[in-house]
Amino acid sequence: MGKKVKIGIVGFGNMGRAIAESLSPARYAIYVYDKDKKKTKGFACSGITSTLKELLNKSNIVILAIKPQDIDDFINNSRGFIKREIFLISIAAGVPTHFFEKEMGRIRVVRVMPNLAAKVKEAVSFICKGRFASKEDLNTALSIFRNIGIVFAVKEDFLDKATSISGSGPGYIYYFMDSLMQASLRMGFDKKTAKKMVQQTFLGAVKLSLESEKDFSALIKSVASRGGTTEAALSVFEKNRLSNTIKKAVDAAYKRAKKLAKTSN
Repeated sequence: MGKKVKIGIVGFGNMGRAIAESLSPARYAIYVYDKDKKKTKGFACSGITSTLKELLNKSNIVILAIKPQDIDDFINNSRGFIKREIFLISIAAGVPTHFFEKEMGRIRVVRVMPNLAAKVKEAVSFICKGRFASKEDLNTALSIFRNIGIVFAVKEDFLDKATSISGSGPGYIYYFMDSLMQASLRMGFDKKTAKKMVQQTFLGAVKLSLESEKDFSALIKSVASRGGTTEAALSVFEKNRLSNTIKKAVDAAYKRAKKLAKTSN
């Protein structure tokens, strides 16, 4: 067996924990750090470090799973002892690779935009590399994030676009699921039945789409027979321009992602 890859994860919220739990301890030595010690308590890994300095000293790859507003603190607190050979992977939304390069010099950095489905290893992640990261660095990051789902390597300007679709997407889906559930409750279904019905309806629809070569528009037609119940519901969607509303919502998310990126420059 080869030498283990030493990965340090800074920030142990939903995404940091999901990544850590997806990595094989046979292949990776995993170190974690969070300023909130309650988040790392009881996690089994190679080491829960008490300080950021300790984590950086032990790691060859550092995954920044922290919020964008905490990036400045990370950079300020790591100055003077971060190793030059460290490879940095950031999943902080809206923070471009050139920000790290400006603040930390010729650092090898890769930026990743995963989504919450990482918790069940069904994430969609978009990934790009900075100026000083190599193709090998990119492949290493791809290998790590394939443990939590599928990964697309793209140019960096697509990451903010991906944020508005796949990054925020689970929230859109849950919004629609909640709306269907509330409609079910109004019809008299009990909460347990209503929730399970909506969950299974979405799960079944997604599985069918994965097994079909049809476009979504064709799949809609396969459900909506002329004069039927689905067509009646879809006509209300069309009348209220739901599709246009969704497009506007995605545009709003994209504009917000770009604004976050500007404030990080």
